Amino acid sequence: MMPPLWVIIPAAGVGQRMQANCPKQYLLLAGQTILDRTINIFMSHPRIAGVIVGVSADDAYWSDSKWHNHDFVHTFVGGSERSDTVQKGLRYMMDVTGIQQQDVLVHDAARPLLTYAALDRIIDHSSRQGAILAMPVKDTVKLQVSGQVSVETTLDRSNIWLAQTPQKFPSQALSNALEKAHIEGVSVTDECSAMEFVGWHPDLVVGESSNIKVTLPEDLQIAEALFAYLSKTSLSNLNIECSP
Repeated sequence: MMPPLWVIIPAAGVGQRMQANCPKQYLLLAGQTILDRTINIFMSHPRIAGVIVGVSADDAYWSDSKWHNHDFVHTFVGGSERSDTVQKGLRYMMDVTGIQQQDVLVHDAARPLLTYAALDRIIDHSSRQGAILAMPVKDTVKLQVSGQVSVETTLDRSNIWLAQTPQKFPSQALSNALEKAHIEGVSVTDECSAMEFVGWHPDLVVGESSNIKVTLPEDLQIAEALFAYLSKTSLSNLNIECSP
């Protein structure tokens, strides 16, 4: 049987597009911070060995998390970019656990609505090239004219997918890919793009529309409504606020 997997959650960013008075991962979603709700998903799943959270050096909120002193939740100081934080998280995991080759999951701190069904699909999926959760594009997709706000052409959406997380890769291979991208000055926006850079072709595992990333103020409202739907409970009206 596959051994339980570790999860790295990069949470060192500030989320400037949210226009809030604190990093977006510490905004409240139905009474808990987005980050706490994200961690909840993994800590209540039997096939997760532990969670490793990368926070900023000047993080003033993590100490109030309900997971702050939990034995199976580890923290480290992240980097200036997501890829830096994930790379540091991989090193931390390898140092703490001694794991070098086992698959690792990487999940966005601001995706608090991942379901067990989607998580099980990515855990169960076996591929030598790694795998990511993703959704086929439903809308018509337009390519913009370079440097202009006008349409160049319409793209064939049948081959276009929207990447989600978790993304799953062998820990050492992912570390090597991130290091190579860093050395060569290549910008990577997720773990999959780092693996693509070194020639991998990760599998696409169908995710879920509800697995949204909270990026803009309206996303928090959508997340609140989805949370109410998924949990079958009535939630109070949304206010964008941080935990005390």
